[in-house]
Amino acid sequence: MKNYLLIFSIALLSFSCSQSNDPEPNQANCDCDKVVEKTTFNVVGTPQNPAINYHTVYTTINECTHIQRSKTYDTTDPSLIPQIGQCR
Repeated sequence: MKNYLLIFSIALLSFSCSQSNDPEPNQANCDCDKVVEKTTFNVVGTPQNPAINYHTVYTTINECTHIQRSKTYDTTDPSLIPQIGQCR
């Protein structure tokens, strides 16, 4: 009887340890190069063309491959400047 109880206890313990209640990790978006750092410079135009240009140097990291890239972006519209956390 003791052997039966010992074997049953070991089997029960092994089943309880093998089951994982951890949630599945979030699926990474492999098409997303997430902006992690940015620096924006304001370039003032000439008197003939007084528009302000925004020159942005930013760094992205791909969520799947973890490849880091440095990119640049120029615009005259401040709402189009890359933001941290944005996919580019």
